[in-house]
Amino acid sequence: MSQEEHDDLGNSTPEGTPERGKRVMLYVEDNPSNVLLMENIIKRRPQVKLITAHNGLLGIELAQAHRPDLLVVDINLPGISGLELCRRMKSSPETRHIPLIALSANAMPRDIQSGLEAGFSTYLTKPLSVLKFLAELDALLGKIAPST
Repeated sequence: MSQEEHDDLGNSTPEGTPERGKRVMLYVEDNPSNVLLMENIIKRRPQVKLITAHNGLLGIELAQAHRPDLLVVDINLPGISGLELCRRMKSSPETRHIPLIALSANAMPRDIQSGLEAGFSTYLTKPLSVLKFLAELDALLGKIAPST
Protein backbone atom coordinates (compact mmCIF):
# COMPACT_ATOMS: atom_id res chain seq x y z
CA MET A 1 0.00 0.00 0.00
CA SER A 2 1.42 3.40 -0.93
CA GLN A 3 1.87 6.14 1.68
CA GLU A 4 -0.85 8.15 -0.08
CA GLU A 5 -3.27 5.23 0.21
CA HIS A 6 -2.29 4.70 3.86
CA ASP A 7 -2.76 8.38 4.72
CA ASP A 8 -6.18 8.39 3.08
CA LEU A 9 -7.46 5.60 5.36
CA GLY A 10 -8.29 8.15 8.04
CA ASN A 11 -11.85 8.58 6.77
CA SER A 12 -14.10 6.84 9.24
CA THR A 13 -17.66 5.68 9.54
CA PRO A 14 -19.87 8.14 11.43
CA GLU A 15 -21.04 6.74 14.75
CA GLY A 16 -24.65 5.63 14.77
CA THR A 17 -24.88 4.99 11.02
CA PRO A 18 -28.04 2.93 10.56
CA GLU A 19 -27.54 -0.71 9.59
CA ARG A 20 -30.59 -0.73 7.35
CA GLY A 21 -29.73 -0.38 3.69
CA LYS A 22 -26.11 -1.34 4.24
CA ARG A 23 -24.40 -3.81 1.99
CA VAL A 24 -22.75 -6.70 3.79
CA MET A 25 -19.23 -7.87 2.94
CA LEU A 26 -17.81 -11.06 4.42
CA TYR A 27 -14.00 -11.16 4.60
CA VAL A 28 -12.51 -14.63 5.08
CA GLU A 29 -8.92 -14.21 6.28
CA ASP A 30 -6.85 -15.93 8.96
CA ASN A 31 -4.20 -13.22 9.40
CA PRO A 32 -5.29 -10.69 12.07
CA SER A 33 -3.11 -7.93 10.53
CA ASN A 34 -4.89 -8.32 7.20
CA VAL A 35 -8.28 -8.26 8.93
CA LEU A 36 -7.30 -5.03 10.71
CA LEU A 37 -6.20 -3.50 7.41
CA MET A 38 -9.53 -4.44 5.81
CA GLU A 39 -11.45 -2.96 8.74
CA ASN A 40 -9.61 0.32 8.16
CA ILE A 41 -10.23 0.20 4.41
CA ILE A 42 -13.95 -0.46 4.84
CA LYS A 43 -14.25 2.62 7.06
CA ARG A 44 -14.02 4.50 3.76
CA ARG A 45 -17.30 2.89 2.70
CA PRO A 46 -19.81 3.62 5.49
CA GLN A 47 -22.55 1.91 3.45
CA VAL A 48 -20.71 -1.43 3.84
CA LYS A 49 -20.97 -3.60 6.95
CA LEU A 50 -17.97 -5.91 7.41
CA ILE A 51 -18.24 -9.42 8.83
CA THR A 52 -15.10 -11.53 9.21
CA ALA A 53 -14.29 -15.23 9.42
CA HIS A 54 -10.89 -16.68 10.30
CA ASN A 55 -11.20 -19.90 8.28
CA GLY A 56 -12.98 -21.26 5.22
CA LEU A 57 -15.55 -23.44 6.97
CA LEU A 58 -16.65 -20.58 9.21
CA GLY A 59 -16.77 -18.39 6.10
CA ILE A 60 -19.22 -20.77 4.43
CA GLU A 61 -21.31 -20.94 7.61
CA LEU A 62 -21.48 -17.15 7.91
CA ALA A 63 -22.24 -16.77 4.20
CA GLN A 64 -25.18 -19.15 4.52
CA ALA A 65 -26.43 -17.43 7.69
CA HIS A 66 -25.97 -13.78 6.66
CA ARG A 67 -26.23 -13.95 2.85
CA PRO A 68 -23.66 -11.19 2.31
CA ASP A 69 -23.64 -9.08 -0.83
CA LEU A 70 -19.95 -9.83 -1.42
CA LEU A 71 -17.23 -12.19 -0.18
CA VAL A 72 -13.53 -11.33 -0.11
CA VAL A 73 -11.50 -14.49 0.40
CA ASP A 74 -7.86 -15.30 1.07
CA ILE A 75 -6.69 -18.37 -0.85
CA ASN A 76 -4.47 -19.91 1.85
CA LEU A 77 -6.83 -20.60 4.73
CA PRO A 78 -6.81 -23.17 7.53
CA GLY A 79 -9.24 -26.05 7.02
CA ILE A 80 -10.30 -25.58 3.42
CA SER A 81 -8.65 -23.34 0.86
CA GLY A 82 -10.21 -20.21 -0.57
CA LEU A 83 -10.52 -22.06 -3.89
CA GLU A 84 -12.57 -24.81 -2.25
CA LEU A 85 -14.67 -22.24 -0.41
CA CYS A 86 -15.40 -20.56 -3.75
CA ARG A 87 -16.34 -23.86 -5.40
CA ARG A 88 -18.73 -24.70 -2.55
CA MET A 89 -20.31 -21.25 -2.65
CA LYS A 90 -20.82 -21.47 -6.40
CA SER A 91 -22.31 -24.99 -6.18
CA SER A 92 -24.98 -23.97 -3.64
CA PRO A 93 -28.24 -22.48 -4.95
CA GLU A 94 -28.44 -20.24 -1.86
CA THR A 95 -25.02 -18.64 -2.37
CA ARG A 96 -24.04 -19.05 -6.02
CA HIS A 97 -25.19 -15.51 -6.89
CA ILE A 98 -22.81 -13.87 -4.37
CA PRO A 99 -19.76 -12.34 -6.06
CA LEU A 100 -16.39 -13.37 -4.67
CA ILE A 101 -13.08 -11.52 -4.76
CA ALA A 102 -9.90 -13.52 -4.22
CA LEU A 103 -7.25 -11.65 -2.27
CA SER A 104 -4.00 -13.57 -2.08
CA ALA A 105 -0.22 -13.41 -1.99
CA ASN A 106 -0.31 -16.21 -4.61
CA ALA A 107 0.37 -14.00 -7.61
CA MET A 108 1.60 -16.37 -10.32
CA PRO A 109 -0.46 -16.39 -13.52
CA ARG A 110 -1.50 -20.03 -12.90
CA ASP A 111 -2.74 -19.07 -9.39
CA ILE A 112 -4.83 -16.25 -10.80
CA GLN A 113 -6.19 -18.50 -13.57
CA SER A 114 -7.11 -21.20 -11.02
CA GLY A 115 -8.97 -18.62 -8.94
CA LEU A 116 -10.94 -17.30 -11.88
CA GLU A 117 -11.76 -20.84 -13.03
CA ALA A 118 -13.00 -21.69 -9.52
CA GLY A 119 -15.55 -18.87 -9.81
CA PHE A 120 -14.00 -15.74 -8.33
CA SER A 121 -15.26 -12.55 -9.98
CA THR A 122 -11.85 -10.99 -9.60
CA TYR A 123 -8.44 -11.99 -8.25
CA LEU A 124 -6.40 -9.33 -6.45
CA THR A 125 -2.90 -9.87 -5.12
CA LYS A 126 -1.11 -8.82 -1.96
CA PRO A 127 0.29 -6.39 -1.14
CA LEU A 128 -3.13 -4.92 -1.68
CA SER A 129 -3.64 -1.80 -3.75
CA VAL A 130 -6.32 -0.09 -1.67
CA LEU A 131 -7.52 2.05 -4.55
CA LYS A 132 -7.83 -0.95 -6.88
CA PHE A 133 -9.68 -2.92 -4.20
CA LEU A 134 -12.13 -0.07 -3.58
CA ALA A 135 -12.76 0.24 -7.32
CA GLU A 136 -13.57 -3.50 -7.52
CA LEU A 137 -15.73 -3.30 -4.39
CA ASP A 138 -17.69 -0.35 -5.78
CA ALA A 139 -18.11 -2.02 -9.16
CA LEU A 140 -19.40 -5.30 -7.71
CA LEU A 141 -21.65 -3.73 -5.08
CA GLY A 142 -23.01 -1.24 -7.60
CA LYS A 143 -24.57 -4.13 -9.52
CA ILE A 144 -26.78 -5.27 -6.63
CA ALA A 145 -29.47 -3.80 -4.42
CA PRO A 146 -28.59 -3.04 -0.80
CA SER A 147 -29.45 -5.48 1.99
CA THR A 148 -32.51 -4.63 4.04
